[in-house]
Amino acid sequence: MEELTAVLRYFPLDPVTNPPNPIRQADLDRVARETETTITLATVVGKGRTVEGDIIREDTMNSAIEDVSQDVITVSTQDENAFSKAVRALFKLYRAPRTVFGAWGSSPRGREIIYRLCDEYDGWY
Repeated sequence: MEELTAVLRYFPLDPVTNPPNPIRQADLDRVARETETTITLATVVGKGRTVEGDIIREDTMNSAIEDVSQDVITVSTQDENAFSKAVRALFKLYRAPRTVFGAWGSSPRGREIIYRLCDEYDGWY
């Protein structure tokens, strides 16, 4: 059976693409437990990020996707039903990713499911 992988990228410094709720490990652990999937979180601090007092800025021009500040949630399992349930639960908490790079790194079948669920649940990708 094929391993399904969803890589959901959220960009917290962008007012349009950041999730509406803070991404919390406890929430991810609960979704993983309820759906019997593996869910991990990686927080990337971009190379072009600067902090001046209360202002956070980031120069992303000509940057590789891996070098931009983002929260990356990875879901994996071999069970398509569990995979869909986990992605739906994450969309309910954080909405669907808002950029064309939002699922970059997902498995081909995982990406197909993500796109279908974006359309079905969230209506925007």
